Amino acid sequence: MQQDILSDVLEQPKLAPIWQRIIAALIDFVVILIVFSILNHYWGRQSINENGVISYQLTGLPALAFFAIWFLIMPFAEGNTGQTLGKMALGIKVLKQETNRPTVISSLVRHLFDIVDCFFLVGLIVAATQNEKKRVGDLVAGTWVVCK
Repeated sequence: MQQDILSDVLEQPKLAPIWQRIIAALIDFVVILIVFSILNHYWGRQSINENGVISYQLTGLPALAFFAIWFLIMPFAEGNTGQTLGKMALGIKVLKQETNRPTVISSLVRHLFDIVDCFFLVGLIVAATQNEKKRVGDLVAGTWVVCK
């Protein structure tokens, strides 16, 4: 078995606590919600059903603009810098396990699994039961979240 001669010299990054990851995700969610609200205010369609529930709909170019902005705020920023706005505010970042450099593709994969992670708090349960505190998106993308 080959041993990395630098493993004794280089300190492994400290894993980010789950509470910091949750707060960073909430900040990112609020940013995306603000963007969606602005786009919806100007270009969305509002409807109210018979139960009084208000819904909004973006179609066409405004919907495309929302996804483009989401991509720039989340996967693109995180893939290039390791941080979204929420992670930046809390001093944590994403690293790719093999290279320590995140990529846009690995970040996109992470965020495509946000729905799975939020479903019945699957991501929180998975992260809480592992030593490396990885959620489903991190497991699939081969990433981890560490203190900066």
